[in-house]
Amino acid sequence: MSDKQKDKKVKIKEKLREEVRSISPYYGEKDDFEVKINLAGNESPFDIPTEIKDKFIKEFQKNDINRYPEIYSEKIHQELADYLSRELNKEVSTEEVIVGNGSDELLDILIRTFVDKGDIVLSQTPTFSMYQYFTELGGGVYEEIPLNKDFTIENIKAKIDQLEPKIIFFCSPNNPTGELLAKDLILSISEYFSGPVIVDEAYADFSSEDLMDEVDKHLNLAVTRTFSKAYGLAGIRLGYLYANPVLVEELKKVLKPYNLNTLTDILACIVLNNDDIIKERIEFIKKERARVYKKLAAYSKWDVFPSEANFIYLEGEKTHLFKKALNQAGIKIRSYNTDPAAVRITIGSKEENNAVLRVLEEFKQKN
Repeated sequence: MSDKQKDKKVKIKEKLREEVRSISPYYGEKDDFEVKINLAGNESPFDIPTEIKDKFIKEFQKNDINRYPEIYSEKIHQELADYLSRELNKEVSTEEVIVGNGSDELLDILIRTFVDKGDIVLSQTPTFSMYQYFTELGGGVYEEIPLNKDFTIENIKAKIDQLEPKIIFFCSPNNPTGELLAKDLILSISEYFSGPVIVDEAYADFSSEDLMDEVDKHLNLAVTRTFSKAYGLAGIRLGYLYANPVLVEELKKVLKPYNLNTLTDILACIVLNNDDIIKERIEFIKKERARVYKKLAAYSKWDVFPSEANFIYLEGEKTHLFKKALNQAGIKIRSYNTDPAAVRITIGSKEENNAVLRVLEEFKQKN
C-alpha cells in the first residue's frame, strides 16, 4: 500500500461515526478443526420437507425474478395474520404484525425507532448479544440486570426508576441459558414501565409457555419470533413481530421497502400453510433435549441449566475441556469466555446427539 493510499485510509477512518469506530464486527468462532457436525448455531437438524420444496419450485417458476418483490411483503403479512389467528384462536390482523429479514432486523428497527444517542436500553445478562450490538451502534447505552438474585420484580423496577430506559428487552427462553423467564414478572414490568417491553421468543416453539396471548392486553408489549429455529428456515432469514397496531404502525415507518426477497416471500407463504410436519419435528427435538439433558446432568463437575429451548447450556471449569474433546471428534459447539466458563450445545438429529453422548462417555472416564 502506497503512502497516498495509507493517508486516504486514515482520512476515511476519521470520517467514521464514533459508534462505528468503537464497535467490532460480529464474528462467529473460528474453527481449527474439520467440522463434521455443527451444533453451534441452534439451527434445526432438519431441512424443509421434499413436498414443501416441490411446492416452492412450482411457485418459483411462476415468478419473474427480474421484478421487485412486493414493496412491504403484503402477502406474507396476510398469511402470517391468518396463521396467528389459527394458532391463537382469535382474530389477528395485518396491522398487528410486521415481518423482517430475520428477527434481528426487527430488533434493529426497534432500537432505531426509539433510541436516540445517549438513551438507555435495559436487558438481562447473559443474553442475546445483538441487543447490545444494535444499541451501541445506534449511539445508545446498554445496561444489564444479572439473571441471579438481582433479577426480581423489585430490583428491575428500581433499575427502571434509576436509569429511565427507552426500551426493555427480555429473552425467553433465554439465549444462551435456555431459561424461561417468569410470565408474571414480564407482565408486571410491562404494566409498571411506560415504554416498549419486547419479549424475544426465538425459541418459544420449544417451550411450555409464551406471551403471545398477552399482546392484545398490553399496549406496550411486543413479541418477536423467528422461522430460523423450529421451522428450519435459517437460510431464508425470516422473522416477525406481533404487537398492538399502534406500535406496529410506528415501526413500519422505519422498515426498509423491499426488505424481503421474492424467494423468501414464496417459501414463507407455503410453510405457513403446511406446518404439520414442522410441529412433529418440534416434538422430536423436545424429546431429544430431555434425553441429552439427562445424560449431561449426570456428570457432577458442571452445572446443567434446565432448558426450554433447542439447546443445553453447561457451566463450569470442565466445560471447555469437553468442548475440546467434542472438537477433536469434529463436533462444533458454542463456547463462552465467562466466569465460570460455559458452553452451549444445540440439540441435533438423533445421530448427532448420539455422537455427543459418545464423546461424553469417553470424557467422563478421563475426567
